[in-house]
Amino acid sequence: MPSSQLRFAGLGLAGCLLASAALAHDHAPLRGRLVFADHEKPVIRILDLDRGEVTHSFDVPKPNPGFAGVSGGRYVVVKTGDEAGTLRILDTGLIAELHGDHVDLDKAEPKLLDFMTKGDRPAHVISGQGQLALFYDGLRPWEGKSEPKVVMVAIDSLAKPNPATTIWPSPAPQHGIAVPLGARQWLISMPNPAYAKGDDRSASPRPNGFEVLEQAKPQKAGGWKRVAGFNDPARADASCRLYHGYAPARGGRHLFGCAEGEGGGLLVLSKAGKGTAGWSARKLAYPDERRVSALRSRAGGRYLVGNYGLKAPYDALLRIDPDAKALAAEDVLPVPGGQAVCQFELSGNGSRLANLTPDGKLRVYALAPAWQQLASFDVVPAFDCAYGAKTPTPSLAVTGNSAFVSDPASGRIREYHLDTLKQGLDMPVGGMPANLAGSDAG
Repeated sequence: MPSSQLRFAGLGLAGCLLASAALAHDHAPLRGRLVFADHEKPVIRILDLDRGEVTHSFDVPKPNPGFAGVSGGRYVVVKTGDEAGTLRILDTGLIAELHGDHVDLDKAEPKLLDFMTKGDRPAHVISGQGQLALFYDGLRPWEGKSEPKVVMVAIDSLAKPNPATTIWPSPAPQHGIAVPLGARQWLISMPNPAYAKGDDRSASPRPNGFEVLEQAKPQKAGGWKRVAGFNDPARADASCRLYHGYAPARGGRHLFGCAEGEGGGLLVLSKAGKGTAGWSARKLAYPDERRVSALRSRAGGRYLVGNYGLKAPYDALLRIDPDAKALAAEDVLPVPGGQAVCQFELSGNGSRLANLTPDGKLRVYALAPAWQQLASFDVVPAFDCAYGAKTPTPSLAVTGNSAFVSDPASGRIREYHLDTLKQGLDMPVGGMPANLAGSDAG
């Protein structure tokens, strides 16, 4: 495919989906590419949004692999789902080059990189600060020995034959997370001692807290130095019981979803100044007895949004202002009909939210000054969005101000503009398109 270039202002490429923007130029902007999987066939494909056709296809071990975006917009992590726990990297061929007041975008040839990682139960994928963290949870302690770990990869080295990697060995299995902080520092969850011991099979694999660790410089002997700790169960503002759900917020803050009840809420971690000092934490209480399990944010956006409920299926959305002293009842939006939240994503500037629900509708909401439904589209037939559902599940992905929904039943991918509230492209792609490459999830 010939390389082409455009200039545009204000494009956010922090997800893995691929570029769209409105520009003040004398030529039509390129729209980029969309990555999608197939429910039945072991293949991932690329839809070129400028040409309106599928241009590339790559074989994978199993149908409908999962995707996770990598900051910078060029790479997508492919969760193959094979027995070896293999994670692959797809180079989408979209290369952004910053030039102050604009970004140049080149369309190069996509490729599935030879680089891959393997391990027991790959889970959370987080990227930022030029680093990619691939977390392997490890086996349940009573299932046998395993090697829970984080594989840390320098993003700018992915284009090289041998990317630069570092391994952090977790002291025990956990359903954990590693957040790159820059300057060789990482915020990493610590295993739940009750789960790690393995005697109580009802113990949760979810962590209860975190540590900030600093990696030794390459020229020195290996090792990690503890910089700060937030893993004290006796302190609500220094722990996060049964953590699940993470997103970054404005001002270099990090928000984590913790358990409901006494001492529960959202843990807000922030750092002021340089060096190893200055870390602080506080709890932002939930407005009632429920909790979040997944969080979404956008760079520069005021609000984060989480799914909200006491247990699955979560049936409400929670608007979160990290500057607030407390969250209130008006921050909660029940999903119509008591349905599961299912899939939700913020627009590129974080002002609107798209929510795909099991009734097959895509609803678009404004977040401020109060929750307001702006539009509702009948996008796909009703479907089962429960975890592990065997039936084909449509997928939602948002890039810029466009929401894309896959329709496995009709072999199509449809676009909905979140700013104009009108339908955009409606493209036949064949097969049973399912998972789309979407933004980062906890």
